[in-house]
Amino acid sequence: MSEQVKKARRRGQALLDAIYAAVLAELAEVGFRRLTMEGIAARAGSGRMPLYRRWDTPEALVLDALADALSAGGGPVDTGDLREDLLVHFRRMTEQVLAGDLGAALGAVVGEGARHPELVATLRDRLLRPHLVAIEQSLRRAVERGEIGAAAVSPEVCAAGPALITVQHLINGVTPTGDELAAIVDRLVLPALGRPFSAS
Repeated sequence: MSEQVKKARRRGQALLDAIYAAVLAELAEVGFRRLTMEGIAARAGSGRMPLYRRWDTPEALVLDALADALSAGGGPVDTGDLREDLLVHFRRMTEQVLAGDLGAALGAVVGEGARHPELVATLRDRLLRPHLVAIEQSLRRAVERGEIGAAAVSPEVCAAGPALITVQHLINGVTPTGDELAAIVDRLVLPALGRPFSAS
């Protein structure tokens, strides 16, 4: 089957999924500065016109692709135990957000903060803030269960774990292990919520 026939037959959601996957793969491979509509189209097995009809710029396409990738598996967690809730959130972040092409794509975009501050600001507000909101909602449910006091919940506490995980990923190029995530929960987040660390 010719490449032209393959392109002609891919439509709708199948084409959109291919385009979004191509965006992440291109960002991971060539970075943001070398990202082009032509490269995305070629990797997606599509012509350029479907891209230009829907997105005016590569930046707009990048934001939509990242929004789509980050939309899976969101929302608050309520296992009935605060520590396990936090571990689920942080495992979700490392496995679904920072792993593979998506993690590399996010790093490529964040690295352009000096040249494209508006893009990074939009990324933060549109894509990352919902994850912090989900963590806050989980903490509020822990308050309702009587595990922590309401006064302990703050934006800083909600952001502390994700910030540390992200910094380790960006600087070291790897995400924290399961033991390291547990240490972040036990030694940082829970004490900040009024639950002192115990090594026992």
